[in-house]
Amino acid sequence: MSAFIDTILAFPTALFTIVLGVVMTYWLFVIAGAVGIDLFDGDVTLESGGKALSGAIEGGKALGGAIEGGGKALGGAIEGGGKALGGAKALGAHDADFDVDGGGVLAAMGFAGIPITVSVSFVAFIAWFLSVMSAQPLHAALGGVVPSWLLSSGLGLGCFAAGTVTAGFAVRPLRPVFVTKRAPGRDALMGRVCTISSGSVTGRTGHATFEDGGAGVILNVVCAKPNELKRGQPALILAYDAERRVYEVEPVDWLLPEELEQLQDPARAAALARVKARG
Repeated sequence: MSAFIDTILAFPTALFTIVLGVVMTYWLFVIAGAVGIDLFDGDVTLESGGKALSGAIEGGKALGGAIEGGGKALGGAIEGGGKALGGAKALGAHDADFDVDGGGVLAAMGFAGIPITVSVSFVAFIAWFLSVMSAQPLHAALGGVVPSWLLSSGLGLGCFAAGTVTAGFAVRPLRPVFVTKRAPGRDALMGRVCTISSGSVTGRTGHATFEDGGAGVILNVVCAKPNELKRGQPALILAYDAERRVYEVEPVDWLLPEELEQLQDPARAAALARVKARG
């Protein structure tokens, strides 16, 4: 155990250990925010959990400065690899996502579209692991031939470069997970079909979901006319009541066959919704 401690606290592994420690602290903040203190009160909701997670992520921006500082310390320690470390500075340049042109170096390495926190986590862990595994064997093999400071500097640079390249390949499969999809606007929902998620829909209350290709959108819906809408049934969105913040809907089975055909075209469906809303 003492040999392991000595290894992770020796140069250059100590630099990777510091960065990895900051990264782990950040993720602990995220996990703590996702769980939330309300867990112990027995009143946990999806909304409160989301707000807690958002707050933890915002708080984690302060740790981003520490990550960037760790990267700069690493750059100073292995100054001879200035050009290679230029990529590390670019790696810490964004707060959320890489906005890299398709022909950029980082995009070619696989980091485009990946959050900086995830990218730094992968690079830090892989570089740290490689340094821990190779430090003692390398010094044992070349310690008497190459000066210790030069050997350690070269090891740090090599582990950082190898960790960056390896992390680029490791994060590529995760890219679709971080694709941002915007929820459709209110006007885009006119004439679209939603699915009722409440037991019934009245002129005062009701709930429905709209599939937008992502996590889905939850809507407050009402229907002024007597209806038999219930959970799982489709409904046509007619209009949005800004004062009550609800969407007006009606059952799809009230539509004529030719009106059902119009639902295939968003523009014609919106026109149909406007006509039905006025009626």
